[in-house]
Amino acid sequence: MTDEAPEESTPNTGGDPVEPTDEVPPENVDIPNDDEFFVDNGGDVVSEPVSEDNDDDEEEEEDIMKNFPPAVVKRVEKLQDLNTEQESILEEYLVERAALEQKFRSLCQPLYQQRAKIVAGEMDEEIAAESQVEEGDDDPPKGIPQFWVCAIGHNETISDLLTEEDVDCLEYLSDIRCNEYSNGTGFVLEFHFRADNPYFSNSVLTKRYDVPNMLLADEPLLKNVEGCTIDWKSEEKCLTYRLVTKKQRGRGKHAGQVRTIQRKEHKESFFHFFDPPKLPSTIDRFDEEDAERLEEAFDADYDVANAFRLNVCPKAVLWFTGTAMDDIIEEFEEAALEQNGI
Repeated sequence: MTDEAPEESTPNTGGDPVEPTDEVPPENVDIPNDDEFFVDNGGDVVSEPVSEDNDDDEEEEEDIMKNFPPAVVKRVEKLQDLNTEQESILEEYLVERAALEQKFRSLCQPLYQQRAKIVAGEMDEEIAAESQVEEGDDDPPKGIPQFWVCAIGHNETISDLLTEEDVDCLEYLSDIRCNEYSNGTGFVLEFHFRADNPYFSNSVLTKRYDVPNMLLADEPLLKNVEGCTIDWKSEEKCLTYRLVTKKQRGRGKHAGQVRTIQRKEHKESFFHFFDPPKLPSTIDRFDEEDAERLEEAFDADYDVANAFRLNVCPKAVLWFTGTAMDDIIEEFEEAALEQNGI
């Protein structure tokens, strides 16, 4: 993996945050030979020629129908009509559900904005006046130090990716936001950093997910995933790679000569999250082993994204205090007792 964004997309590299959009998310990554790749079931990789697949389905349906008498065929056709009506109702449901969720997300936005101000220390005096708390002799810290890095650290799915260097960098986080598409087919995660961040110059890091069936109970089908380029301020501050210098002795006509070479060496880091797994450029080099490896990579990536979207972003203070994890443990214990009939 590299620090560069996928060639298929033009990522947000910082500055202005990404706003929720009404636009239909971009199409799939183009693959030669009229094949389309999908990451299904939270990461299952499927590659099939679209036109041939549709033709095969139609031929298979016609063959099945030939086995029935005409009267039964008419009844099956009636069931197909009912299924078409059901799909129409489902489409209407998805539109109304997306609008309802967008309505209540909008109602929550002022609360998230106020949360960011409290964490940043912009409401210290107001809160002190309201609570009438007497300050001690020492000057209290501004806002809530290490709020986001503590919240992240209490979420096991995310904390497994963190190194000590990552924690130092994530202390400069000022806010984490999740902006979902108004039509319910995807979301954008935004990680806002303070201006005094010594690691990179981006003010915002983004990760975008296009998930056409996100509102359905089915396993997610990832249509597109986009990260962003991290502009590290120096090689020493880069957390994803380190420069390794080696001396190489010449051979043949260069025997006796010594030259110094540098190469990048991969480092474990949470910040590889912003360089998502990539689909192969051609199906010819895509075998079963590659598919399994890519499936695992997309599974892990989407699990982390959902940990932010469904847990950390909406319930940050519960993760900061550790209450959220206590609630999860309690739910597991209750489920285990219920399963055992206790």
